[in-house]
Amino acid sequence: MNRKTKNRAMCGLQFSLPCLRLFLLVTCYLVLLFHKEILGCSSVCQLCTGRQINCRNLGLSSIPKNFPESTVFLYLTGNNISHISESEFKGLYSLVALYLDNSRIVYVYPKAFVELKHLYFLYLNDNFIKRLDPGMFEGLSNLRNLYLQSNQLSFVPRGVFNDLVSVQYLNLQRNRLTVLGSGTFVGMIALRILDLSNNKILRISDSGFQHLENLDCLYLEGNNLTKVPSNAFGVLRSLKRLSLSHNHIEAIQPFAFKGLVNLEYLLLKNGRIKNVTRDGFSGVNNLKHLILSHNDLENLNSDTFSLLKNLIYLQLDRNRIISIDNDTFENMGASLKILNLSFNNLTDLHPNVLMPLSSLTHLQANSNPWECNCKLLSLRDWLVSSAITLNIYCQNPPSMRGRPLHYIKWTDFTNCAASSTNVSRTWAVKSLHIHHKTTALMMAWHKVTTNEKHLENTETESVTFGEQIHTSPASRLFQENTFGNLLETTAVTPVQIELTSSVNLNLEKNSALPSDAASVSGKTSLICAQEVEKLNEAFDILLAFFILACVLIIFLIYKIVQFKQKLKAPGNSGENRLEYYSFYQSARYNVTASICNTSPNSLESPGLEQTRLHKQIVPEGEAQVIIFEHSAL
Repeated sequence: MNRKTKNRAMCGLQFSLPCLRLFLLVTCYLVLLFHKEILGCSSVCQLCTGRQINCRNLGLSSIPKNFPESTVFLYLTGNNISHISESEFKGLYSLVALYLDNSRIVYVYPKAFVELKHLYFLYLNDNFIKRLDPGMFEGLSNLRNLYLQSNQLSFVPRGVFNDLVSVQYLNLQRNRLTVLGSGTFVGMIALRILDLSNNKILRISDSGFQHLENLDCLYLEGNNLTKVPSNAFGVLRSLKRLSLSHNHIEAIQPFAFKGLVNLEYLLLKNGRIKNVTRDGFSGVNNLKHLILSHNDLENLNSDTFSLLKNLIYLQLDRNRIISIDNDTFENMGASLKILNLSFNNLTDLHPNVLMPLSSLTHLQANSNPWECNCKLLSLRDWLVSSAITLNIYCQNPPSMRGRPLHYIKWTDFTNCAASSTNVSRTWAVKSLHIHHKTTALMMAWHKVTTNEKHLENTETESVTFGEQIHTSPASRLFQENTFGNLLETTAVTPVQIELTSSVNLNLEKNSALPSDAASVSGKTSLICAQEVEKLNEAFDILLAFFILACVLIIFLIYKIVQFKQKLKAPGNSGENRLEYYSFYQSARYNVTASICNTSPNSLESPGLEQTRLHKQIVPEGEAQVIIFEHSAL
């Protein structure tokens, strides 16, 4: 009897196991089929995991109901939701990010987000919102990023952002704002980045930026400002980046940026700025980057940038600059590293303009109507001895158009006699040939100007040049350039020529420089310059051969060392083998965003895992070693 009972029990157990399996399968199927309704999700949404709900581009005219309370990300982008009613998102206490962009929203009722206590990101951009009413953002005390760009807002009433005490990033660009009234941003004490670009702002109240003491970046480009709103900027003592590009500002008035003691980046490109007053940049002593491209600046003088002693980057391209005074960059000489003077109207540039810039590493001055003449050649000579690289291409005269300045020679010009004489004076010490040419020049000059005076030969080995020489101003200039050159030359050569004290070269008081002497001077100077040019060309050829020989010698030495190493290598197995060892430490790297990065992930958010620059090195015992042994070549 007991055996029968046991058999029946076993049969019941065997029967119940398949039934149990079937029951579980049916249950799982039903759960998968009706999981949206079980979780409380709307059946119209494409994805519903309990934490992330995707209702994008479904043409919804209203916001679905019955979202689970555990929802963290809710996507309602690309729908036809025209209004958001009060307490529309009731029960979503864990919601962190709400996407309502590009949904044709016209109006948001007050207290629409009142229950979203943990919301950090709110996207209302690319809609048709025309006004913001007080109380609209009530309850969003933990909101970090608010996106309202590309709407139709024409005015922001005072106090509408009063509840947004934690917002760090506010985007209002591409709206229709014309005026920023008093206290527009009252209550936004944590705001770091404010984007007001591409609106129609004409005026900013003196207290328009009240309570924004912690603001780091302010973007006002693409508006209709006609002057710098200096009174409004006075409270922005933490501001590091300011953009006023693409406005109608014609001048930088005195103390335009007063109070911006921490400003480092200032963008003023694509405006109508014609001049900068003496104290235009007063108060921004920490400024490092200044962009003044695409303006109407014509003349730069010592007052333009005199107060910018820490400037590193200066961009002045695409203006109308025709002249730069010698001391324009004097006060920023120790700090300025990058200077852009491209696309202006510069025809020449004196070396004294660039000499104070001891820290300069990059200089751009291309696309200017450079006039290659004697004056510009002085810049070329200075650049040869400078570490600065500057590519200048001649525009005038037409015969030299397109030629690089560093290939232009003194001999290419016919009106540089005086200049070439001065240059030959410095070269004479190094050239014995120039000494002989200069001596011949003195003899020719003496022959023309003695005016019936003859030269008395003496028995002494040297002749001294005595008595005071009375000449006209033109003759005096010629003597300074020729006899001065001679004195320098004879000082270093074994041949000396001196005239006796009895020789007097007396000309009439009003006598002019003889034409024959001028022609002799020009021809002799030209010969001197040509001789030096030939020597320079010969030196360049020798230098090139020397460098080539050095390279060849180094290559041969390398081959010899390599051959010796092959001879020393063991050949027991008839096959060369090497061992490769590699060691590394496991680490985790994360990168933080740069200053004023407008990405939402760049701002600290307690609700989401944030990124910080950090390297975690595991203990040495956990380090891994990879060994590749006996890897055949």
